[in-house]
Amino acid sequence: MRQLFLSIAILLCSSSLAASWQIGVDAMCIDSAFAGALRLDAEASYCWDELRLTVPIRYSRSFEHELDFIEAEIAVSVYPIDGCGFFLGASMVRMGFFWGLEAPLERFILFSEVIAGWTFSWPWFFLEPRIAVLDLYRAEEGRLEDLGEAVPQYSKLRFSLIVGVEIP
Repeated sequence: MRQLFLSIAILLCSSSLAASWQIGVDAMCIDSAFAGALRLDAEASYCWDELRLTVPIRYSRSFEHELDFIEAEIAVSVYPIDGCGFFLGASMVRMGFFWGLEAPLERFILFSEVIAGWTFSWPWFFLEPRIAVLDLYRAEEGRLEDLGEAVPQYSKLRFSLIVGVEIP
């Protein structure tokens, strides 16, 4: 774990002048107003050249079940085509925690995610439609299905629209 943080610190310190910070929220979470559950997604990213390091934090709550779920992740994305905005990414580590009366016995969960999307940037603003596939290796299939039943917005295949500010 120490090597991971040391590697990230070295990359941040040696980054080019074209680096930027991004802070955004998932606009698709607005569907929580029409469902029996709440889902909030926010993230902070550091971009340099064709690489991006993202730290999302997500909270889900079911109003029909006694279940809450919070998760965080560290993800790395690459922009393989210069100037296109298309990216591919994967989680380095993604973990979550359940609580409430209907929480599973094993409350801590480790799982994975792969993402693809496009970043459209303007001065101080960005828009990013993306698709994400959770738990590609099906390591936590049972608990994620239970979460999907309690929180309808939580599915293995998720379409997102990240809206945020970009600070050069």
